[in-house]
Amino acid sequence: MDKYFGQKLHSKDGELDTETALKDKVVGVYFSAHWCPPCRSFTPELANTYKLLKEQGKNFEIVFVSSDNDDSGFNEYYGTMPWLALPYADRARKGALSKTFKVSGIPTLVILDPTGSVITKDGRTQVDGDPTGEQFPWVPPEVKDVLGNEFVNKDGNTVTMAELEGHHIAIYFSAHWCPPCKSFTPNLAKVYTKLKDKGVKFEIIFASSDRNEEGFNEYYAEMPWLAIPYADRDRKLKLSQKFGVTGIPCLVILGPDLDVVNSNARNRVSNDPDAADYPWGAKPLIDLDEDPSNINDYVSLLFVKGEGMDETAAKAIMDKMSSKGEEYIQKAKDSKDDQEFMFFFSNGASGKVTSSVMEAMENPAPANKPLLIILDIPEGGKYSVIECDTPTPEKVDSALADYKAGKLTMQQLC
Repeated sequence: MDKYFGQKLHSKDGELDTETALKDKVVGVYFSAHWCPPCRSFTPELANTYKLLKEQGKNFEIVFVSSDNDDSGFNEYYGTMPWLALPYADRARKGALSKTFKVSGIPTLVILDPTGSVITKDGRTQVDGDPTGEQFPWVPPEVKDVLGNEFVNKDGNTVTMAELEGHHIAIYFSAHWCPPCKSFTPNLAKVYTKLKDKGVKFEIIFASSDRNEEGFNEYYAEMPWLAIPYADRDRKLKLSQKFGVTGIPCLVILGPDLDVVNSNARNRVSNDPDAADYPWGAKPLIDLDEDPSNINDYVSLLFVKGEGMDETAAKAIMDKMSSKGEEYIQKAKDSKDDQEFMFFFSNGASGKVTSSVMEAMENPAPANKPLLIILDIPEGGKYSVIECDTPTPEKVDSALADYKAGKLTMQQLC
């Protein structure tokens, strides 16, 4: 656990040795702050669960990672907590933990097993649903367990998972009242029909966020695929929790073995009406102006082509980035963890998304020259323009290495 928290932790009785304090324990990493109303509501609930588990002799500990604005706020808030804390002064480690676990909002409770591996990043939901800790340590269910075995088709008949063997399956989180959903559904239906006409083993299952069954029935009438029965609200809720769905429309793509191919393929499908990129798995190099959906969640390397840049030179850089993208995709698959870096390109600074990125820079880079830019939006919206007259494939490697080594001067996106 030292790799996460350093050698010392703060306790009510002073400093503790991290290794000794957390040895053989399940650890909750609690990102929270005194100024955050939802945090102040959740903290007493979490404290009750913590005390119950400790009374039962469970090997459990929580480490508070503060997002308070100053030391006095930390001290006041920590005074209400019965667990350990990362020393407030270690702001660098707090930032590293937020980045490691991709914390985008608070309160967030990440549950780690005794080896430091992630059990779940959504411990808050688990504690909310299990305040007495009966399901501790809240190991998330497998996809097959929350997806279920039976669905309904357009004729009202039951279709089982056995009939979908060998299929890629898309779970479509959507609702009749949602304007973006209403716009996307007809396009998705066209893509679905094209794939079915080609005999592709692909199925979509509608997981409704409609407010009532009448809305569900009206909306499902527009769809050609399967659905989870509206009355099965518990299954829909567990699916949303399993895949971390926080907004709709969301299209989760699963492989034939129910592994996640894409946690939200909405943009990919929207930009691929002929389904040429089916099943829309991770791409090693992405056109930022076509699909910026992951830019907020991952540290990214962006290559912006300059005016008049030699195409051969540009291709060499993009080939290198594509190769690195494949490398990090494979690493993520092998480790069953999130991808460390994403790789994007843009044909020019005037692109619809790229222009917004350029305008947000604290010190705007020249718009007419080729650029390599590290974007760290998850860590408070930071960026660094790689210093070089002209980007080269070698600069791709050095930019990643320098970022990981903390050698880059990161500036603030406005």
